[in-house]
Amino acid sequence: MKAHSSILCLAAILLLACGGDEQGYDGNPVNPTPSWKNMTPRLFMASPGELAVGEKLTIYGEDFILPTKGHQVVLFNGNFVEGGKNGSCASGATGGTGDNTTVKTQPVNLQYKAKYVNARTLTWSMWPNIVFEKTGSKLGSFVGTVQLVNVGYDGSQRVSDRLPIKVCVKPSIILRIAKPTGTTCQPVVTKTIEGTGFAFAAEAVGLTPGTSNDPMTFYWTFMADQWNASWTYGVGTDFSSLWPKKGPFVVEESVGKGSTSMLSDDSGRSMLVKVGSDLLGKARLKVLKTGTVPSGGQSTPANVLVLAVDSKGKTARLNIPMEVAKMAQMSYDNKIKIAERYQPVMTTDCMNGGDIGRQVTYAEDKSESRSRGMSFSYNTSLGMNFAPIPSNPFALGINFSVGFGVDINAQMTTTKSKSLNISGQILPGEWGSFYRQTTRIHRTGKIIIRNKCGVEKVAGDAILTDWLYTPDLATGYTCPPKTHLPPAGKWY
Repeated sequence: MKAHSSILCLAAILLLACGGDEQGYDGNPVNPTPSWKNMTPRLFMASPGELAVGEKLTIYGEDFILPTKGHQVVLFNGNFVEGGKNGSCASGATGGTGDNTTVKTQPVNLQYKAKYVNARTLTWSMWPNIVFEKTGSKLGSFVGTVQLVNVGYDGSQRVSDRLPIKVCVKPSIILRIAKPTGTTCQPVVTKTIEGTGFAFAAEAVGLTPGTSNDPMTFYWTFMADQWNASWTYGVGTDFSSLWPKKGPFVVEESVGKGSTSMLSDDSGRSMLVKVGSDLLGKARLKVLKTGTVPSGGQSTPANVLVLAVDSKGKTARLNIPMEVAKMAQMSYDNKIKIAERYQPVMTTDCMNGGDIGRQVTYAEDKSESRSRGMSFSYNTSLGMNFAPIPSNPFALGINFSVGFGVDINAQMTTTKSKSLNISGQILPGEWGSFYRQTTRIHRTGKIIIRNKCGVEKVAGDAILTDWLYTPDLATGYTCPPKTHLPPAGKWY
């Protein structure tokens, strides 16, 4: 008894010495894994101290929560000091209009989701306007603090200490409109579908407004393989044969009044057009539509770059993040549901193990072939801003074979099934026989429909009826031996 007690005590001492109490193991003695704990993030630095709309603030620290466990929220608290009439972010500037007027301040209490880069780095983009200021269009400086919250999927939250920060807003381009024409979408849309006509309007803040004598110039850069554009030309200026299939093209507009440039599908506005360094000439914009997604893909970027230059040579720029997707796609999580198990079938005759035993490999005497099949639970009416959906789901253009990862039209034949490539041992004096069980399964994928505004809705399910073949080597002292495969049953 004393020896037994001593062994228990020694085991307890070793467990504590190894830190078993502190690591928070899950209690599995075979494969222990540390339990997860949400940590309090620590902030070291946030930079740069100058931002234009669309640019990123990078936050450095440690113990940032992994994307598999949760996400981060950035908190800004302080004041926005209006100023910087000329867009100055000179060192030591604290705001002010530069014309001896009263400095105005606004309280700031904002929170945004950050983008995880790694365990020590996050980014946050100032978008779609000057978010620290109520109207979103005045220059100045945010002076205050930034905090970070680790938000776990388990509901836990851990808040960092406050980090003092100052962000001066540089001259910027504010996107007033970026949406499909002829829709009731919100003013700024950054996701849409193929073949969609678009309208854009951008305002430059912090630059000298254009006049008839000193205009402001806007340069809009598109990629020819991501956007479809066509023009109405004047006599002798048809340059359609020179239009590129790939690479950038630039639309240039001279604004003689104010600080806003606009262009739109089917607008007919007269603009200069450049391809590379070649100025093709002046034309009227007729078509500006999103391109097509490359074969095999679900979406493609179609970013647009806007550059504004005032009469004094001062500039502001904005990269508009755009994503073009197919109208319909299928999402499949690789899960299966067993719909029906058939009665196991003995596929070989009894084999005797003899006096020394016998190694056997599966070989079929009775083959079987079954076809895969598709069915749908499908809704053709999704409401406002959604185009009419065809009643036949195959007309959506979804490649269901790619979505499910198998050929939906294939025959499932036992003679070609890799799952039946098994072998086993029959012991001396025993009998053995191979069995095969056919199982009908359902693979269910969600049919997702997008509209021009980038809104997604589930239109229903695509259900693939598939087949599995499960082998078993049954052994015993009688012929035929009983199989270990489960009994037949039907669920769907």
